[in-house]
Amino acid sequence: MRTIVLSAFCILISLNAFAACPVGIPVVVLPPQQVAGFSWTTAIQPMGDPCVTHIVVETANQQSWYVGGANGVYVTHDGGVNWTKPLSGHVGALLWEPKFQFIYAGVGNLLYFSRDHGAHFVVAHTFTQPVWSLLALGAQNVLFTGLAWSDHVNPSGIFTSNLGGGQMVFHPFGSPPQTQTGLLVWTISRDPANGTLYAGTEIFDHQPTPYKPPFFRSTNNAMTWQNVANNLPTHVLASAVRPAGSYVYALTEDLGLYGSSTMGNSWIPPNAATPSLGISLLMDPNVPTRLYAGRQNFGTQTGGIWRSTTSGNTFSLVGLKGVKVSSIALNGTATKIYVAAYASGIYTSPVP
Repeated sequence: MRTIVLSAFCILISLNAFAACPVGIPVVVLPPQQVAGFSWTTAIQPMGDPCVTHIVVETANQQSWYVGGANGVYVTHDGGVNWTKPLSGHVGALLWEPKFQFIYAGVGNLLYFSRDHGAHFVVAHTFTQPVWSLLALGAQNVLFTGLAWSDHVNPSGIFTSNLGGGQMVFHPFGSPPQTQTGLLVWTISRDPANGTLYAGTEIFDHQPTPYKPPFFRSTNNAMTWQNVANNLPTHVLASAVRPAGSYVYALTEDLGLYGSSTMGNSWIPPNAATPSLGISLLMDPNVPTRLYAGRQNFGTQTGGIWRSTTSGNTFSLVGLKGVKVSSIALNGTATKIYVAAYASGIYTSPVP
């Protein structure tokens, strides 16, 4: 059993201008702590803003971070010492594309991208709904965009374009197509072995009942989509695909990590001993059997970042209990980990 040591187990109330983040979430800051071999810094708040939900790190430069949240996009190129704020507004998606070194940001209904490491952003496309998820394939010059639909009138689906946002084409979900409406597309993932795409969605009003949100699969590069939710109990917020064996991970909100070795035709429930994860998921690209998951800090859930070295079978707490871990990133060599904790800030640690 690993010993968990906190330098101070109390949570410190932030005294900056942000006493709370939308909607009424109190701001807290954890002290530096050592947990299970991880050594976490205290919170870094970009330009004093703790209301962060997204973080991505350049694969070739671990000093360059892009952070998004309730108030806009922040950029640092010196590891969080100095910041700029090139975009304002609510950030729904943030993505680093390593081949051409583009950074993408979904801010409200606008899709932005930058060719110069965040110094300047241009609008690549204007949608009718907020941008909610992104996936870029640099080698194929393809960008996939998912939105957050909020009505049962217009069909939901995935948009494809080139990396600059041109030649935008809409591909509706469902069979027959255009029968799925009101979906928030939380995650888009791809099997690198065979190109199969997966999209996890939430129905915006959780209707009709019983609630059965779809989880989609496409085997033809987003042209058509099939619902493979099957025995998933609720909506999927994050997904990933392990290259060996095309094993699919689907993180359901607060009900744990499900897995499939059959491309979603059936799902293996989480280990009963696994805590109620989660809201964020990251698969280590260098060690795909190693997973990181973030947890809510609400009700009986006490937040924190959790790690599995057993392909998701078991997880253990590795720090940051007491804050909501909304987003997780690794540097290019997977030797340093970064966390965006909502209503708290950015935390980093070497990976033991």
